[in-house]
Amino acid sequence: MKRICTTALLFSLAAAAHAQSSPGSGVTLYGVVMSGLIYSNNSLKGASIGTANGPSRWGFKGVEDLGGGTKTVFVLEGGFNPNTGTAAQGSREFGRQAFVGLTDGRYGTLTFGRQYDLTQDWLAQYSSPLMWNGYTATVGDNNNFNYQFRTNNAVKYLSPSYRGLQAGLMYSFGGVAGSFGNQSAVGFGVNYAQGPLKLSAAYMRMNHPASAASEGLWTTASFASISPNSPAVSYAIAPSSMEIYGAGGQYAFTKDTFAGIVVTHSRYDDLGVAQLGLAHGRASYTNVEANVSHYFAPDYQAAIDYTYTTGSIQPTDFKPQYHQVSLINNYFLSKRTALYLDGIFQLAAGDAQHANIEYASGSGGASSTKRQVSITAGIYHRF
Repeated sequence: MKRICTTALLFSLAAAAHAQSSPGSGVTLYGVVMSGLIYSNNSLKGASIGTANGPSRWGFKGVEDLGGGTKTVFVLEGGFNPNTGTAAQGSREFGRQAFVGLTDGRYGTLTFGRQYDLTQDWLAQYSSPLMWNGYTATVGDNNNFNYQFRTNNAVKYLSPSYRGLQAGLMYSFGGVAGSFGNQSAVGFGVNYAQGPLKLSAAYMRMNHPASAASEGLWTTASFASISPNSPAVSYAIAPSSMEIYGAGGQYAFTKDTFAGIVVTHSRYDDLGVAQLGLAHGRASYTNVEANVSHYFAPDYQAAIDYTYTTGSIQPTDFKPQYHQVSLINNYFLSKRTALYLDGIFQLAAGDAQHANIEYASGSGGASSTKRQVSITAGIYHRF
């Protein structure tokens, strides 16, 4: 009942804002509903099949023209599972984004609230999980491009764009009384977009991320490559800090053909997993991802994505490696509705003993061998 009342109130506010604001102002309701099936050939020693929910979400975004080139902006966005109707992101009402701020073409944009960091804003735009369907994340989603978590209590500034170049800075207040830095986060980056070329670089650091972003998967389901042990092993992981940084770019050869590359490095300090001899350990990963996509017809897009991940786990000196190839197919029934069919193959190498496709593991578990294949098929609709 509480959520019904909240939703009704938001609709009323949206209608009122649209009716009373000056020209150029308004509120938009938007979202994505995505569902289907996911098959894995090997999850904990057997094949598995289940439903897939994808990055389904709904939200409000609004703008009010204050005059003189200044505008108020806000976004309230929540994720959900269309197969069960439950809220995602730790059952938060608006768990994906919730922020308000001011924007001006001369001075930039300043926003306050729950927001994406700049690695998600500017680096993930070149990655397969964001560009297509979210099923093709890196091992354990170690660079957070599958948006496991966002940043709370954040203040973010984006500069005006000058000849295609823009800079950004973000700081998150931890909100822990008596400890200013505990659970805080900082990030910065630059973004360039001019004609067919896009380039970006970004950095973020979060202290005690398992507490600051509790909706993240802080177990070996997220970091399956920290141990050669059975893929069924699950220990809580609470790193003292997390860093993610990298650079990437994309080039549009034609309006139908795009190619991109992104390189990221992620590091997790003081994992605190005594059972694995990592009470004061460190896990770091480097991911190199390249992809190309082409519209073979106005209603059919195909893409191929390759990701190489290499890790280093200390003090055990365990060095896992992973090769992952994804084939993406989208058939558009309209501008807003599409059918998708995607295949993912992963090969574990180096010291890694178990392939671990992110979404296949989420539905069934890591492979009992070094190989794993996952196939997803379904439908998504944008509104």
